[in-house]
Amino acid sequence: MTPHRFRDLLAAHGADLERWPPGERAAARELQAQQPAWLGPALLEAAALDQWLDQHVLPAPDRALLERVAAAAIPAAVVARPRSTWRGTGWLTPSWWPRFGLTLTGLAGALAGAFVVSVALRQAAPAGAVEWQARATAFGEIAADGSDE
Repeated sequence: MTPHRFRDLLAAHGADLERWPPGERAAARELQAQQPAWLGPALLEAAALDQWLDQHVLPAPDRALLERVAAAAIPAAVVARPRSTWRGTGWLTPSWWPRFGLTLTGLAGALAGAFVVSVALRQAAPAGAVEWQARATAFGEIAADGSDE
């Protein structure tokens, strides 16, 4: 463990090493024993902050606050109501529309990728490998020398 890692963990978890992740505790104790002069002030500062934070107590919520929160919550009947199959405008159901868009996006990406690969392979191939494509027709291959062989 480095001193900088120690300080990061000290800032995140406080001065009590029992609050630290179990895998870091032994290395932290070892580093603390090796460099007490350098880490001591940081530990004292973190311990003071821990003590100050431990003194803070939240009051329990009063009954009126609990009732207001419960009244403002969404009723269970609204959450559990089934979705309609059609919107008022006739569009597809809300749960189906994102799947359709994702499918079209994937298809467009696959087609664009296939096009890019075919162009790149044609440019990278030796001339003899693609030469026949320039001479071929639907009825056969055109002779290389222009004769009627």
